[in-house]
Amino acid sequence: MSSKNRQTFAGLPTIEGNDHEEKSSQRVAGPYILLFFGFYLLLTYIVIVIEDAMPTVIRERDIADDDSNTFSEETAKVYLNRILGGQPRVAGTLFHLIKTSDMKDLVDEIANKANIPVRTDWQFVSGDYWLASSSPHVNCYQNVSNVIAVLEGESGFHPNGTIGTSLLVNCHYDSVPFAIGASDNGVFCAAMAETLSKLSRRKQKLKHNIIFLFNGAEESALMGSHGFLSHPWAKGVTNVVNLDSAGMNGKPSVFQVTDPRVLMAYKRTCSRPNAQGLGEVLFASGVIPSDTDFRIFRDFGNIHGIDIAFIKGGNVYHTRNDRPELIQDGVIQNAGNMLLSLVRELADSEELENKESKSTVVYYDYMGLFMVTYSTTTALVADVLVGLLGLSSVVYFLWLFGFRRSSVIELLWSAVGRIVCVLFGLAVVALNTVVMVATTTQMRYLSEQWLVVPLYIGPFVIAMTAASHAFDSWRAGKRSASRAARAARAQAAARALQAAALLLLCALPRLAGVRYAVAAPLLPAALAGLVSLTAVRYRRLTGWRHLVLEVVLLLPASAMCVSLAARLLPLLVPIMGRSGSDAPDYTVAAVTAVLASLAVAPVSGVELLFGGRVCASLLFASSLCVCAAFAPLSPYRGHTTQRHFWYHSQITTYDANLTAVENVTGVLVSKLDANSVQSALTALRESPLYGARGGAGPDRPGDTFEITDSDLTVYSTDKCEKYIYCNLPLYKPRFDRFMKGSLFINMGPPAEYEHSLTLANRSCDADGCALSFIMRGPAYNTVSVWPRPATPLRGWSLGSPLRATMSHEGRPLFVITHSTSTYSEVFQPLEFTLTFSVPRDLQSDILADISHHAHRVYHPQYFTTDYKKLLGVMPEYFNIATYLSFRTNYVF
Repeated sequence: MSSKNRQTFAGLPTIEGNDHEEKSSQRVAGPYILLFFGFYLLLTYIVIVIEDAMPTVIRERDIADDDSNTFSEETAKVYLNRILGGQPRVAGTLFHLIKTSDMKDLVDEIANKANIPVRTDWQFVSGDYWLASSSPHVNCYQNVSNVIAVLEGESGFHPNGTIGTSLLVNCHYDSVPFAIGASDNGVFCAAMAETLSKLSRRKQKLKHNIIFLFNGAEESALMGSHGFLSHPWAKGVTNVVNLDSAGMNGKPSVFQVTDPRVLMAYKRTCSRPNAQGLGEVLFASGVIPSDTDFRIFRDFGNIHGIDIAFIKGGNVYHTRNDRPELIQDGVIQNAGNMLLSLVRELADSEELENKESKSTVVYYDYMGLFMVTYSTTTALVADVLVGLLGLSSVVYFLWLFGFRRSSVIELLWSAVGRIVCVLFGLAVVALNTVVMVATTTQMRYLSEQWLVVPLYIGPFVIAMTAASHAFDSWRAGKRSASRAARAARAQAAARALQAAALLLLCALPRLAGVRYAVAAPLLPAALAGLVSLTAVRYRRLTGWRHLVLEVVLLLPASAMCVSLAARLLPLLVPIMGRSGSDAPDYTVAAVTAVLASLAVAPVSGVELLFGGRVCASLLFASSLCVCAAFAPLSPYRGHTTQRHFWYHSQITTYDANLTAVENVTGVLVSKLDANSVQSALTALRESPLYGARGGAGPDRPGDTFEITDSDLTVYSTDKCEKYIYCNLPLYKPRFDRFMKGSLFINMGPPAEYEHSLTLANRSCDADGCALSFIMRGPAYNTVSVWPRPATPLRGWSLGSPLRATMSHEGRPLFVITHSTSTYSEVFQPLEFTLTFSVPRDLQSDILADISHHAHRVYHPQYFTTDYKKLLGVMPEYFNIATYLSFRTNYVF
């Protein structure tokens, strides 16, 4: 084809022939692409440093006695140590009762020194409710403890015991077994105590009362917050600020919003906001396997506001390493500054005079520097405009190129090339992950989260870059154009794809809260495209100048994408250590690759500015990734432990005559992470307790406790499909996902304690039978009711609606969890009645299979000698939460 027949790139430099004929100044030497990659790694580090920067710790002696506006981390730490004590504060245990009393003393001391009236109460409450979580069930609670303090505002108290308009601020001071719970949720309880103390120094009341709820049973499936709703003081609450944690250190993040007025107050008062609406979508979808009291206030109290939690450092969440000494300086100061300013603003706002129904908005922050929020209606208009702007930048490219059939075709080919690059990157990551899962230990990134870069992000970027250059070389042979022109065309194609994706998302209203992840970086990228195309059109830039121009112009968009990825990955990665998944690496690989594609989207096409020896540079980078992929690193290093739930159990099955027909004793090791069962098996077989040829087990003579292969059973899917919850002890319905693939170690039974389910009365009429039961047991119990097909359950004496938790073998299963959340020497029995629809000819038959699961949750003093020996041979990196459990199966 002659020169005069070629379509020139209207003003852009073009060349004849192939890539090797172009001038060296028109390209950037291939090896420098490693510096290009390094720059974005540095950008990621800088973004993280900026976002994690903490304020200076303020000491109490530097605050005036009448200063009600300055938070002190020093004082909050004193409160924290008083709240925590030296043991887990598991609801229903003696230590929990002791620390509840200490909590009450703490708020009373603050009240006694206050300038403004502060009223306190220690609430004891019982009730039940239907918890509509991912594993729905009835929560039945008795004697829950809540400590409540009210800072009186101008709205005041009413003669009937209720109060005027009030802001609710909530934390929970209980903890899970074998975890001190410094961050979950001691830090926020301490921050609340310090906020109460400082605001009580005021000389003038705020407009609304502030209720500080230190609830004592959040870890028991949110029972404390539900109990508070029956308190007279709850009737005046118009809004809530819920405080919780799924990690340690970093800045707490807003991740649920149901009242935009509260979010706007947060925006006004928080100088370094941390809020991402995408997290709310992930939480609601169940990707984040947790729950907070916010659900209770929203669903049962019609109380709306915001939910705030620590999310970084999730590797120590619910483990023994959630200790106060690991909390970094400035973390409590930052959280306290945010809380004190927000609470003061809300409690003095005329806007919050009335309770409003649930509503949503779009919100996100930019690197913690400022926050953007707008309505979903505005979001639709804005996102459509951003999508159109993105397409306009593509039209501008075509205007420069010339609206000809050939230019449009080449642009379409470039769009195909962008898609091919992403697909090739995903394929390489998938292949690498398959090989690593088959040949290495999964989840090595748990303790070294930076490993996601060489394991997943690096292969994706390298493969995408290689595919980009290969595709570009193929098209350059078809139609000649300068390197600058091809890079500009590839960038325009990338923007076209992003704009098209955004406009398609606009057709899905449910995704209004996540579209900003595409729209926010596309806006500056589209504007940057207009500027860079103009510069290249009118200025003949060298390859280096073109590269620097693109990097600088696209920096705002790149920083946004990097920030989003740098927040979501530290949230996701620790979850894999408690997901129960067989292959968590696949999940991490998929999510990481998607985030990587989002992060590189703004600069997609810029890689074509590099020429010459690019392949050699990519091979070098690949070799580094391969070394990391097969590095023999353990997932459990430093403060990262392997999570375990162990149940020292006795499982007894009775027939209709209450004759025991089966009795199994031993230890259930739940499959909490992909490696937990194999790690336990390896530790056992390498321990002195292992006897491969037999020995003294639970049914064998001898004085030496010994475990053999015949004592070890890994529960298959078949057994779990046949029996309800695999015929294993159930602590909470959501723990059922940890049962398949779990390990059962046959050995002697746990220490006996009182547990029974007694049929107190059975009465039948023309169309049904009512069975009345008395359940006695420890602080934690679960009852599963599985009616026979011909005798469905039609009612019960509980206040909760009659709903099934799930269906098993075509029959509905009803689950009731029960907790006595304040310790007493004798726990009161639970009495309840079940009513079945029963024809007369079946009224003497069996109506249902009912199981009673009784658990001592934190009682190491009752461990048997053999169980202590078993625990003693486990590796130090195990974090074992252990339960003493009896499952008793009945037919009635």
